Amino acid sequence: MSVERDGDGVCPDFAGLNVVERPQLPVARRWAAAWTRSRAEKALREYLQIHSVPVFLPLVLSRRVYGRLVRQSQLPLFPGYLFYDAEAISRPEIFASRHVADVLVPDDPQQLRSELESLALALGADASLRECRLGAAGTPVEVVRGPLKGVRGELVRFQAGHRLVLQISFLGKSAELAIDEAFVTRLS
Repeated sequence: MSVERDGDGVCPDFAGLNVVERPQLPVARRWAAAWTRSRAEKALREYLQIHSVPVFLPLVLSRRVYGRLVRQSQLPLFPGYLFYDAEAISRPEIFASRHVADVLVPDDPQQLRSELESLALALGADASLRECRLGAAGTPVEVVRGPLKGVRGELVRFQAGHRLVLQISFLGKSAELAIDEAFVTRLS
């Protein structure tokens, strides 16, 4: 039996099942990163939201088993970091939250915006995204079909398969997920 798929590789009959809302990256004039005190990312997010500051805190689902009890929680993808609009709040105001250890402003805000957009798309499309260590440089690619369509990153060969590595270069942080090489195209 053959199943017809649309141009994105998704079967139209199953397109509406298990739909995950993609988190949208809020509109910000200049993204920066707040290096938070230990386990203060969510508290800082609430503080900034109260002050109407655009915030992006990438969260992943964590599952722990304690005997018969299974506990699921959402934890920061990059512990200790939260992204916010640096022009929407002054430095003294953000330090007044008492949750911030330092503020990191990138040299290239457009690159950070692009990296955060890819990260937001990937978080909404694939729950298996996990932090990874920066390793050997991969091939720059863009996902052209499937639920990750539009995500840019690096394709790295890993054991028998491939991984898509998404970087936040000015922090030296990255996240990875498994992907089929047929879903990507090289960027020049």
